[in-house]
Amino acid sequence: MSQWVAAIGASNIDIHGFSNEPVIMEDSNPGKIHTCPGGVSRNISENLTRLGVHTKLMTALGDDINGLQIRESCKNLNIDLSMSLEVPGHHSSTYMALMDTDGEMILALSDMRILDKLTVSHLKKHHDALVNSSAIVMDAGLPTETMHYITSTYSSKKTFLDPVSVKKCYRMEKFTGQFYCLKLNRLEASYLSGITINNEKTLQASAESLLNLGVNRVYISLGADGIFYAEAGNSGLISAPTVKIANATGAGDAVTAAVIWGELQEWSMRDISRFAIGAATITISCNKTVSEHMNTQKIKELLKEKIR
Repeated sequence: MSQWVAAIGASNIDIHGFSNEPVIMEDSNPGKIHTCPGGVSRNISENLTRLGVHTKLMTALGDDINGLQIRESCKNLNIDLSMSLEVPGHHSSTYMALMDTDGEMILALSDMRILDKLTVSHLKKHHDALVNSSAIVMDAGLPTETMHYITSTYSSKKTFLDPVSVKKCYRMEKFTGQFYCLKLNRLEASYLSGITINNEKTLQASAESLLNLGVNRVYISLGADGIFYAEAGNSGLISAPTVKIANATGAGDAVTAAVIWGELQEWSMRDISRFAIGAATITISCNKTVSEHMNTQKIKELLKEKIR
């Protein structure tokens, strides 16, 4: 087998509510409700697969209807679940988000308790596969011990982390420097670096603080402001084009997948960031968490048209 990526972490059923009008809190709001497979590591896996990278997803699934739907989706997408864990009698993960009329998230709730079953013991059963992977990506929904085991056991590999949320950052802050690459948003970078990002100077300082911990490469998603990238002696900002947002939920996962794809090609951080902006642009233009139009050709067309 040629290059392949191990993705370790969450797979959910996503429930997205889109309000027809500005949301009135503590009241019933008319709108549209959409469900689809989701979860940070599952989303990254789907994006990578659509970009042509063979991906093995290690996740935890219940034996419920949601777990069945996730399995069927992965099968149809050719995402390999051979390293995943089935937990009988347990509910699969669920994510619920409320979106405003601009497609931006107002509030989300997640039930990821089943991920606690992805223990070090389970990973050890798949050591022979993991040691032969081209890269390992994980999300911070995993138990702290599991993430620490991965970074210490597979330190010779490129390990990527998506922190998922500020509230999950605490799980990995004691060994942040052990990751090869971090893909974060502004709030997550502020939390892990201890520097509040509110201008270009603090953005640079935050990235340098993370690099000083031992991280090799840092990508900070800034939403409509683009992506900031940094490594030792090299940093920059790639602007994002102005587009109508249908659903911003999966943009960060698309960026992470695009970063991994670019790293596998051994591109420069600037070129990777441009490619990642293209992936995010495709994603936010559709209602689903992962766009069916995600592919390298579509991204390259966007790069020629809109992204400098």
